Amino acid sequence: MEKRGSYSLLLVFCIYVLTAINAQQPDPRFLVLSIDCGAASPYNDSTLGIKWQTDKNYITTGTSVQMKEGTGLLKQLYSYRSFTSGRSKDCYTLKVNTDTTYLLRVRLFPGSGGSSSVALPVDFSVSVNSNHWFNYSAVTGKDSSEVLQESIFYSFQMEEVYLCLLKGERGAPFINSIELRILPKTSYVFSKSTLEPPKFLVLGDRLNMGAKSTDQPFRFPNDDFDRIWWPALPPKYPPYSRADGSSILSNLTFDNYDPDYPYDFTNENWPPTKTLIDAWVGSDLSFNITRERNDTNRIVGSFYFMEIRPNVNATELDSDNEVIYENIGGPDDYNSLPLFDRSEQSFDLLVPTIEENANGLINVNVSFYSGPFTKILLNGFEYYYVYEVNINATYSSDRDILESIKANFDLGDWKGDPCYPVAWDWVTCDSGSRIQTLNLTGMKLSGPIPENISSLPELTEIYLDNNNLSGIIPESLASLTKLTILALDNNQLTGDIPTQLLNMPGLKLTFSGNPGLTRGGTKVPASPAPSPAASSAPIRSSLKSDVALYRTMLLFLTIWVLVPFR
Repeated sequence: MEKRGSYSLLLVFCIYVLTAINAQQPDPRFLVLSIDCGAASPYNDSTLGIKWQTDKNYITTGTSVQMKEGTGLLKQLYSYRSFTSGRSKDCYTLKVNTDTTYLLRVRLFPGSGGSSSVALPVDFSVSVNSNHWFNYSAVTGKDSSEVLQESIFYSFQMEEVYLCLLKGERGAPFINSIELRILPKTSYVFSKSTLEPPKFLVLGDRLNMGAKSTDQPFRFPNDDFDRIWWPALPPKYPPYSRADGSSILSNLTFDNYDPDYPYDFTNENWPPTKTLIDAWVGSDLSFNITRERNDTNRIVGSFYFMEIRPNVNATELDSDNEVIYENIGGPDDYNSLPLFDRSEQSFDLLVPTIEENANGLINVNVSFYSGPFTKILLNGFEYYYVYEVNINATYSSDRDILESIKANFDLGDWKGDPCYPVAWDWVTCDSGSRIQTLNLTGMKLSGPIPENISSLPELTEIYLDNNNLSGIIPESLASLTKLTILALDNNQLTGDIPTQLLNMPGLKLTFSGNPGLTRGGTKVPASPAPSPAASSAPIRSSLKSDVALYRTMLLFLTIWVLVPFR
């Protein structure tokens, strides 16, 4: 009995130790997806504690490329997926939860030369569902630095998100990595009455404002949500020369803020502790940000404050809320924050119309408007460009039929919305998101013509020629009252051509090259005979040319005979 009791105590002790260890580990539950595009096999990043997988389960097009690994770069930058087929778009399918806020991050790196690097010049665009995200262009090796882009979006009732690379004028699109992270549901602007969903945010910058000159960017495991925080240092942020009398304060022993457990997922952005334990301190904190996108006039900024000054006395901490003035290239704004309890405080400022200064920069200013202090602390700052979510989508019944056609003809590698932001190569769409043209010429199709094509009421042109289609021509195609072209040439179609199609006014119907096809019971010629007008016109032209030639020769001969030589 004593021995059994000892084992029980040992077991309890082990469970306690393991629980304590696990409680101190960074929380990986928000790291939904980490894809190394083009990687040959999955692997673990031992430094960051992130598990990377290949992209084989997320896309069926493109070619995986692995470059020779060197030093000084992330492992994900030594592989990429290249899309050389020339199609209009290639899309990754990413599974998401409904009613969830996500951060999406991609990296692009064309390499630094060598046979495995991306061929330059190259330009293309990247989209998320129907939303244009960013353009990419690299002309020479001077443009071959790494590009990182982040966006934040809300999933609503979506269960899939399509990340698409859209073909440009030059070169082949490519991508190195894709990362998907869950954020608190009501974080950033998604709970604010002034900026209700649907919105699509594109990161401008995310700054640790109290960074020292030796600090490096940090992310997970220091930020559970794996946001990357960059030190706000020169040359990008020149105010940090301290010529304005401001300073950097660090309080590494400050332990009053513990955001790790539990996350209540209420109206908070949850900045990491590492951002809050240092701060930029000054009476008037001003700096500039560069406007890098001109396709929107709206910015939202997130400011993070926490009182970490060790010499702040109890009277000051017990004072009324501090009123803070802030401005981001637009109207003045004032916020009252309860800094007295030394807790993290933040607010989001929406700038509806960006105002640039004479140098084309956006000025950011933070200072106390009222309160006992003469200097304010700014611990962290983020800003995002704000876009309306593009809710355009192909008409649902049309899309269902296209999905059926894809399955019927094994065209499953076409992903994303058929019409937006650019259409699949084999369809065109009208302004009402309806399918207008089906162009399946020479796509190696086999089997019968699907009956449900006739359920695309806005179709004006159908091209099914130069395939291996068999069976009869569906009579139901005659119900497409807007149809002007139906090309069925060079297939293996059989049976009689429906009279309704032959009698449709304004329809150009071509069907040659179908040996088993009949018209009114008569076998259709292998190829149509040329029309009399078409065959006689060249003959008449030839005769006219010959007559003109004979007349010219006769005139020359007459002159030669009658005019004496001198």
